[in-house]
Amino acid sequence: MQSSASSASSAVKLLLPLLLLSSLPLSAQQKPAQPPQSKEDAAKALRTLQDQIETMRKQRLELEAQAERTLSLEVGERAKRLAMGGEAGALQKLEFLLDSAQNRLIVQRDRIRLLKDVAATNQQTAVVVVLLRADVLPAGALTAALTVDGNPLSTVRLTPVRAKAVAAGAADELYRAEIAPTGHTLKLDFTGQGLTAGESITIPAAPNQVTYVEFVITARKMTATTWTNRATPF
Repeated sequence: MQSSASSASSAVKLLLPLLLLSSLPLSAQQKPAQPPQSKEDAAKALRTLQDQIETMRKQRLELEAQAERTLSLEVGERAKRLAMGGEAGALQKLEFLLDSAQNRLIVQRDRIRLLKDVAATNQQTAVVVVLLRADVLPAGALTAALTVDGNPLSTVRLTPVRAKAVAAGAADELYRAEIAPTGHTLKLDFTGQGLTAGESITIPAAPNQVTYVEFVITARKMTATTWTNRATPF
């Protein structure tokens, strides 16, 4: 019995190399056995393997850094999109407020226009026209100074052409303008070479009318008259 067991064990020992050989790839089976490496070859192979491992480690670190950069860019883009979405909402709110303010301004503008029209309708105005006549005027510079209620209003210097027309009998219009529709005192001072004359006159309140005031120089003396007319032409 012991001989049978030992025979079986020997048979297994003989068959084991054949089984291992059959499990190898065909290329490995056909590759001839290489002689054992020397210590220098082993050290060189170890250094090569270490270099390969270091290179792979660097590549892994680079890949990790690139992945982190990509992730950071994606997060930044998403945050930017979210921020832009918030800004768009804020702009919409601002646009709504501006539209509302514009509508209120339009309403206020219409109210102001309405009040202005009502005030213009109810406002009473008047116009005063100051005329000058003279029988004779001296040659040279001629000046007519007009004051209203003691305040200087206008100063007119008559040209020779205008003075000649006045001396010929024409009425020279010294002043025409709107005036408050209340009573006023007008005074005209006329000066020329060898001639000084002046006169004042009080005109009554004349709302919505044209008040004419005519100063006349006769024999170096000045007089004043006044009359009114409806203010349709002005």
